[in-house]
Amino acid sequence: MKRLKKKVRMSKEERRAQIIDSAMKLFVENGYNATTTASIAEKADISEVTLFRHFSTKEELFKEGIEPILTLSLDDSIIKSNSMKATEKLKYILKDRIKFASNNRAILKLILMENQINSEVIGFDYVNNTVSLLEASIEEAGIKLKNKELSLRLLMGSILSFLYFPETDKKKIEEYIDNLVLTIK
Repeated sequence: MKRLKKKVRMSKEERRAQIIDSAMKLFVENGYNATTTASIAEKADISEVTLFRHFSTKEELFKEGIEPILTLSLDDSIIKSNSMKATEKLKYILKDRIKFASNNRAILKLILMENQINSEVIGFDYVNNTVSLLEASIEEAGIKLKNKELSLRLLMGSILSFLYFPETDKKKIEEYIDNLVLTIK
């Protein structure tokens, strides 16, 4: 005899969070195109009707899932590094971006992949936004680069490398950043 699960009554905010969490797991696992609203509803243990009461489209749901990951993290980097001295600011932003990449590997890989396939859905260019942040930090810091384009590519490539080769040892990350900054000056 099959037992029925007792449905838990959630607030609107809790239900939205549950739907976003379920959707993001499926988007990471299957990609945007292969994830259906039916599969999201099933994963969230709700009906599609309930899903559409909270989100009018799959695209809206996807954007709401990735938006806080992208914008809040960049804003935090800028705010926290504003009072720092030149090289210190650049090192802080690099450390922050590397930590961010290491902690959000699956979502960032999804965003980078979907940006290539469905750029209209993403509506946010993570790579160019991060490069702009790095460039602005370097200029504000008064750091003179031998080759600006090469340096920015090295910095961005270094950050993205932590998606595939994550590192949690803070000392190794700081050593890496110190050497990287010396390389680009």
